[in-house]
Amino acid sequence: MQEINVFVVDDHQIFLDGIVSLLDDEPNIKIAGTAHNGKVAIDKIKTSKVDVVLMDINMPEMDGIEATKQLKQLFPTIKILMLTMHSEPRFIKECLEVGAKGYVLKNISKDDLIKAVETVYQDKSYLDTETQEKLISSMSNTDEEDTRNYDELAAQITQRELEILQLIALGLTSQDIATKLFISKNTVETHRKNMLAKLNVNNTAGLLKIAYKKGLV
Repeated sequence: MQEINVFVVDDHQIFLDGIVSLLDDEPNIKIAGTAHNGKVAIDKIKTSKVDVVLMDINMPEMDGIEATKQLKQLFPTIKILMLTMHSEPRFIKECLEVGAKGYVLKNISKDDLIKAVETVYQDKSYLDTETQEKLISSMSNTDEEDTRNYDELAAQITQRELEILQLIALGLTSQDIATKLFISKNTVETHRKNMLAKLNVNNTAGLLKIAYKKGLV
C-alpha cells in the first residue's frame, strides 16, 4: 500500500505522543503533523501533505466536529477518522453527517486502528464494533416512535436502485459503484437522491436503516 500521511489532533499531549509513537513504526504510515485543537490543525494542514486526519472531539478553541466540517470544505479529498472517548450515538451521527469517514473509540487496539486508517484512506467507511452496536441500538430505540410504512416505501425502490443500495451498504463510493455498474457517477448520485426522496430520509444512514429493517441488503 502507498504511504499514508496521517495528521493527529488531540488536546491531551500524553495521548497525542502515544498515538504518534504507535503509528510511527508502521512502514506504510508517516506522521504528517500534530495539533492540540481544530483551529491549529486546519492552519497546519494547509501547508502539509495529509491523507488521513485522526480527530478528537472535545478540544479548546475549535472542537473536532467543527474542524471536520471546515476541513472537508477546504480539502474534500482528506479522510477524517474520529478517535474519541465519546460513544454516544448523537456524537457518532453528527460526526458522520459533517464528513467524517470513520469513527473509533480510544480503547481500540493498535491493529484495529491501523486497519481503520487504511480503510478510510481507501475512501471506505469504518466504524469499530462498539460504535456499530451503539448506532444499531439507537435505531432500535426509536423504532416504536417511527410510524412510517416501510413496506410501502421499500416497494417504490426499483431494481437498479436496489442494486446501488446494496453496493452502498458494502461501503463502495459513488465512483466505485459507477465503475462496477458501467454507469456515470452522476447517474449513481441521481439514483441515491431518488431513493432519499422515495424513502423520506435525509442521508445515507437513513437509507441503510430502512434497507436493513426490510432485509433489502
